[in-house]
Amino acid sequence: MLMVFGVGALPAAAETRERAATAEGSDITQALVVGGGAFALIIALAGAVLFYTAKGRRL
Repeated sequence: MLMVFGVGALPAAAETRERAATAEGSDITQALVVGGGAFALIIALAGAVLFYTAKGRRL
C-alpha cells in the first residue's frame, strides 16, 4: 500500500522549484485523493481489528 502512495509523490518530487511554489488545482485534488484514501484505509483497518477482537471474545 505504501508503494501506491509513494508513486503519486514521485512526479511532485521531480518538479522544478517554480512549479512547486504554485499550487495548482490538480495538486490539491491529488492531495485530497491520497489523504482520503489513507483515511479510508485507517478506518477500514480499525474496523477489521474491532471485528476480529469482538469475534474472538464470543463464547
